[in-house]
Amino acid sequence: MADYQKWRHATRTVRATPTGLVEVRLGGILSGLLLANRRLGRAGAPLLFCPPADAPADGMASVELRKRVDAELKSPSRPGGEPWPAETGIGAVILHILQRAWRCPAGRQVVR
Repeated sequence: MADYQKWRHATRTVRATPTGLVEVRLGGILSGLLLANRRLGRAGAPLLFCPPADAPADGMASVELRKRVDAELKSPSRPGGEPWPAETGIGAVILHILQRAWRCPAGRQVVR
C-alpha cells in the first residue's frame, strides 16, 4: 500500500494522461485481474470473481476504481473491519473489492 500512496502523491504533481497516474496504474492491475479471471474461466477453473453480464469489457472506469480503493482503505470491509496491513499489495485490495462487488453465484467455486 505504500506504493499506492506514492502513486496518489504523483497524481497530484504530474499529469501524464487525461486521467491521473494512479488511475492508469490501477487500470493496469484491473486489466491483469480481468485477463486472469477470463483465462481461469476458459480453463474451467475456479474464478477470482464473477462480473455481471452487462459489465464493460474493461471492468470499470479507473476513476471509479480509484474511488472504491480509497473508500476501502479508509473503511476496510475485511472481517471485523480490520485495517489492511501496510505490506499488503494494492492488487490484493483491488481483488477484494472485485470479489465483494461481483460475487459469484452460490455453488460456483471461487479462488480466495
